[in-house]
Amino acid sequence: MGAIQRFFRHSFLSYRALFGWLNPKVYILVMVCMPLSQLLFFSFLVRHVYDGVDLAGYIGANALLLCVMNSVFGITSVITSDRSMGTLQLIMATPANKPAMFLARSLAHVANGMFTAFIGLLFGIFIFDISITVEAAGALALVWAVSIFSACGLGLIIGSFCLWTPSMHLLTNLLASILLLLSGANYPQTSMPNALQFIANFMPLTRGVKLTKEIMNEGNFDQVAVYAGQEFLLGIAFFIICLGCIRFAAYQARVKGTMDLS
Repeated sequence: MGAIQRFFRHSFLSYRALFGWLNPKVYILVMVCMPLSQLLFFSFLVRHVYDGVDLAGYIGANALLLCVMNSVFGITSVITSDRSMGTLQLIMATPANKPAMFLARSLAHVANGMFTAFIGLLFGIFIFDISITVEAAGALALVWAVSIFSACGLGLIIGSFCLWTPSMHLLTNLLASILLLLSGANYPQTSMPNALQFIANFMPLTRGVKLTKEIMNEGNFDQVAVYAGQEFLLGIAFFIICLGCIRFAAYQARVKGTMDLS
């Protein structure tokens, strides 16, 4: 019980340490207003292009994509901030369990991504006058949770690259654009070239977007367990790769005598 309490306390304290400087006005502007403007833009665009056909699914898919702010830009700061503040050496030298440490640091971003996505969904429901059942809302909560978890895993991999390159703004913006492009949130996935469809199968949010459309447009829940399980395993794989990158960086640090590997 004590270990579980320490796990969640570490998650809360690390999130506050990284974002404690944000006042409520800045949080609302960055984490609410900017994502909602993105949702409005793509929702109106989709309604115009498809004449409102299956609009609910597209709105739900774009609401899910609002988590990119947390799962990419927020989660990379878990590692990049330690480097910029000079505390990365202490993190790597501590005997604490590294997988548990980085998983705990990611949970707050998963929760924040869920909050942003559901705010976007409620906003879309209000603006475009669409309806959603309680059963669909419960299924979406499960699908979005594992999708955001998987996206955070990929965000941590990109964050680990800060040990080798200072060009993190380029990498994070590139990843955010790739997720928006390959997820198929604003067009049918089948319209993409076969090569991109193949790559999309190994990217987070792709299955979440597909399930969101099926749930909100067709009320189809048949594939929820299968796709959610695949997305969760993909997220686990991303976290394992991230830890491998960090262990490799630690090995190089011992050889070179510095954690600044760039």
